[in-house]
This record gives sequence, C-alpha cells and structure tokens, in this order.
Amino acid sequence: MLRTHTCGELNENFVNQEVTLCGWVNTVRNLGALVFVDLRDKYGITQLNIPTSLFDMNKVRPEDVISAKGKVVLRSQPNNNIPTGLIEIEVSELKIFSHAETTPFEIKDDTTASEDTRLQYRYLDLRRPVMQKYLQIRSDVNRYTREYLNSVGFHEIDTPTMIKSTPEGARDYLIPSRIYPGCFYALPQSPQLYKQLLMIAGSDRYFQLAHCYRDEDQRADRQPEFMQIDCELSFVDREDVLNVIEGLLKYVFKKVKNVDLPDFYRMDYADAINKYGSDKPDMRFEMLISDVTSSLEGCGFKAYEGKVIKAIVIKDYADKISRKNQDEDNVLAKKFRVFGVSHLKVQNGQFVSNVVKNINPENLEKLASQLCVQENDLVILCANASNDHACSALGALRNYYGAKLGLTKKDDYKPLFVINWPLFERNDEGKIESLSNPFTRPNDEDLHYLDTDPTKIKSTSYDTVLNGVELSSGALRIYDAKVQEKVFSLLGLTDEDIEKRFGFFVKALKYGVPPEGGFGIGVERLAMELAGTDNVRDVVAFPKNLKAFEPMSQCPSRVPAADTDILGLTVVEEKKED
Repeated sequence: MLRTHTCGELNENFVNQEVTLCGWVNTVRNLGALVFVDLRDKYGITQLNIPTSLFDMNKVRPEDVISAKGKVVLRSQPNNNIPTGLIEIEVSELKIFSHAETTPFEIKDDTTASEDTRLQYRYLDLRRPVMQKYLQIRSDVNRYTREYLNSVGFHEIDTPTMIKSTPEGARDYLIPSRIYPGCFYALPQSPQLYKQLLMIAGSDRYFQLAHCYRDEDQRADRQPEFMQIDCELSFVDREDVLNVIEGLLKYVFKKVKNVDLPDFYRMDYADAINKYGSDKPDMRFEMLISDVTSSLEGCGFKAYEGKVIKAIVIKDYADKISRKNQDEDNVLAKKFRVFGVSHLKVQNGQFVSNVVKNINPENLEKLASQLCVQENDLVILCANASNDHACSALGALRNYYGAKLGLTKKDDYKPLFVINWPLFERNDEGKIESLSNPFTRPNDEDLHYLDTDPTKIKSTSYDTVLNGVELSSGALRIYDAKVQEKVFSLLGLTDEDIEKRFGFFVKALKYGVPPEGGFGIGVERLAMELAGTDNVRDVVAFPKNLKAFEPMSQCPSRVPAADTDILGLTVVEEKKED
C-alpha cells in the first residue's frame, strides 16, 4: 500500500510507530539545519521533519505530490490549532510522485482569488480544506437522505433524464434527436409526471436523488443543473407528507451537524406575505409588517389616498440612518413595483420626516399608538395600490435590516411550512395562471370556486422554508380526472394542447389514481445551509457561473458543423452591430 494513514488521524497514541503518509505539500519551511514540511490531504495536515541531506536530494515545493515514511514523535513546539498538532513525522524516506507548477492562487481557506479565477482552476480550488468540507457535507446529505427514507418505507427508483417536453415553469434544455429529425427530448425540470405515474403504478412510496435542469436566469442560490430529493407518497393527506419532510430534515441536520431542529411551524401563505413580505419568511427575528391603513385613513396626504399602507419599525435606529441610506432603501423598494418608501424618525417624542407636514397630527398619534413606537425608533412606510407589492418592498427592507443588525445568526434555525397557497393568479393581461403546476390539487373546501372565481382557490401546496431559504416545494396531486380537465380549461389549454403536452398522462388518469402527494428538496440549497455558506456554487463540485458558463472547461462551446448537420440543425450566427 502507498500509505498507512491519512494526514488527519495521527496523534500522541501513535508515537514511535512507523508510518507512511501521502499528500500534497502545503508549506515548506527551510531553517537550514532543519526542514519542516506540512503535508496535506483531504483529512488534514501533518508536519514532516525532514533531514537536510534528504531534502537536498528531494527538494519539494508547494503542491508537489509526495509520500513520506518515518517515525511518529512528539513535537517540541505543539500546534494546538490542528488535530495532529502534538506530533510530527521524523522522515527517513521521501518520494516525489509529481511536481507542481506555481499555482495561480495560494491553496488556503482565506484565499483572495476572485471567484472567476477559482472556477477556472476549480480542481485547485477544491483542494482548499473548506471546499473539501463542503463536498463532504454534500455527500453526507445524500447518504443520510437514503438512510432515513429507506427506514420509513421508501423505494429508490430512477426516472428518465431524456423526456418529453412539458411546461414546468421554466424553459427546458432540449436535446435534438438524430433518429427523429426535427424532434427533441427535454432534460427534466423535475420528475413530476413520472413520479405521479409511479403512484398510479402502485409503487406507494418512491424517492430518488434526481438530476434536474432549468434554463433560467442564475442567482447565488440557483444552478442550471441541480439535484433534488424527490419523493411521492400514495394514500396520504398534507400532514402525512409534511411529517415526512420534517422527519427527514431533522434526521439530516442531526447526523450532519449534530443540530436538533425545532418543530416546524405552519404558516398560511397570506400571513407570510402580510407579516413578512415574503413567501419564504425568515422567522429568526421579529420586525413584522403592520397594516397601518386605518391609522392613516383621511390623513390629508394625497400620495396615501386610496392606497394600502404598510409599515415596519426598526427599534432604536433613527439616529443611525443617513440620507444616503434612505435613498438606498428607496432603490431597493422600487424593485418591487412601488413608488418608494418614507422614513419617519421618532425624536423627542415626535415623528420627524419630510412627509410629516402632509399628515394630520391626529393620524400621526394613531400611527404611534398602533406601532407602539419609542424614542429613537425608525418607521418605514410604504403606500401602494397593491397590498402584495407594498408588503414585498417592506419584506426586502426587513431582510436587509435584519442582516445589517446581526439578527440573522446562522446557527439559529427557524424552520416552517408555508401552506394554503393560492392555486391561481391573474397575469397583467387578466389571464389565469397556475402558481405551481397544473397537477396541484385544490383544497376540497374551495373546489366550488372552479366555476365562479378560481383566484379564491387555496391549494394543497406547501413550501419548506428555513431562515429565509426555500428548501423544498410540493403539493397533493389531482386524482379526479374531471377536476384535472377543469384546471386545464381554466389555464386556456385546448384539447389539442392537452393531448400534445400531457396525452400519455391524461390517459393514465383514466385507470384509477390514488390520493397522493410529494415534494422535492434542493440538495444544493440544503447543503448550503448546513455548510453555513450563502453561495450554492460552494457545494457544487464543478458549477456554472452566473452566466450559466463553466469557466474551467469553457462550456457551452461550439461543436463541429458535421455534428449539427447530422441532427438536421443549422447554427445561426449572431449578428454583430457595426
């Protein structure tokens, strides 16, 4: 064998033993009479004490790959910062496997290299101990997910990754077929229809760690290709499914991080929007949104007439906000389709603001009483014709100030389920659109609205949220073919559309469908939360950047014309402006 131990396992219990270690040279300290080398592998670092004569015959540099044989001895100057810090290896044999050129950045956790450079040399970036830790967490998530779901009766079943293109909320990645010219496979945005078909097939409890793909704009918590813990269960109600999600996440957090998650809170979608300004509320801090419309009704300020008025209070902050800060708040708020926000400071028992002169004193008194303001509090108001837009703007500011004031501690976990989502909404053209997918089951008590006002229907959807991050979404499924036909009709799908897009699935609905429900948990987002990072690319071995480009291998890339010709495709060159 090339090595007897790893670089992270030796301690004082191994003193006087002969060992052989393999790894990368982390640092070299040549003191003349003595040469110390820190040897690194994914498990840790061990110090080598190399005789000068041996080092002179085998001069090593950082990132060279070597093996070292020798005796374990106690260090004269221990390093209490690493697990192996009490010992070192007195090296008697040294072998160099391969030399390394000077790396474009130093291989250490606190690197100053840009993300673009690190992604270009990802194989070097992944050598950093923190990145190995992230990959280990990602691996542990997969391991303990399988462990838990197998223990509660789920069967792991794979579904295809070359499927029929069906609408799922984002654009599909398409694969042209050589055998069927002009036809395309799609990469799955989720295994949605297949897992429902498995329930129709009698599989009862299915799961897989499913590879999914979505052609959409990228963010810090999103990748074009991702993995989700995908589950579906038969003969269940919503609470049955939520209990599985809660049990799984509690198990994974305990196993991976030794954290006992609290019981998951249930919150109505309407409360999430109205109190937190978000469908993924961060419950680690208060600063709730208040509806102050009644307190400011008839206040005399024309900008507030006929508007819904919302407010948040930032305690003891009035003396800390500058004019520049207020302008920055308005820039953020305007991203949510509102005109802006107003800042009211409580100073000497009075509201101070450039809008105060426009508001009747008695309304200001009502506002102060409703919000229970105290000296030096800051009140931010938002007035808008749309309740949701006003809440969303203040929700974004709430999250901003929560982070700024240190109220969002990473080791403080507040999980919840957001339930009772609207099934439909109207777009800007007034047409009905689904908030989830067209197979989501309405709440039974709202079924009568299908024929009157579909926007009043609440669905059986549920999202799992942890500290402002959406970890999963899911719903109970429609098992009544007539209800499914009605939903398709409301979404404006013709019989021809339905047959083209879902014909095989609609046919299956005619042969007996069990009440069922399921969910998908994003593995990367879950690993991101467990790792305590805010960038999903940290827990992906070879991620794409924010432009869906992979700098290391330079993909996507052009392919030879012969490869597109055989597929019957013509590549249209992008026209460049003069």
